[in-house]
Amino acid sequence: MTDTRQAYRLVLPRYDLAWEVVRGKRKRFVWDTLRGNSRPPHWAVRHRAVKQVIHDVATLARAAKIPAGHHLTVQLIWAPGNRRTADVDNLVPLQKVMCDALARGRKDLPGLHLVPDDRPEFMTKRMPDILLPPVEGLWLLVEVA
Repeated sequence: MTDTRQAYRLVLPRYDLAWEVVRGKRKRFVWDTLRGNSRPPHWAVRHRAVKQVIHDVATLARAAKIPAGHHLTVQLIWAPGNRRTADVDNLVPLQKVMCDALARGRKDLPGLHLVPDDRPEFMTKRMPDILLPPVEGLWLLVEVA
């Protein structure tokens, strides 16, 4: 039996550069809300950020025509474009939302159902990675088996 694998690279919006002014303060809405050390003031703030990420990932995955499979391997890659230091553990909550978008999603925010669930038997979640210059961007690597 041959093991066929297909790899896809979803180029995501640069959430780390998407500054907006909220109540007189500059904020990167999705990036600052879905980080490991963040504590959103209200559940609706986090819900709006999760909804945005699920929409972005679902749109990009549909455009890339990622097929359903028995198993997915997923990894979030961030290349800030400079030599700033960052902790990869803080990227895990953002990657989790992206995995939900590829799997079943949530009741209020349905996913693509490429696999039945994001449990380990259906999805391998590799630790996010941070790349140094000259590379710049934010993307999700998806491998379908």
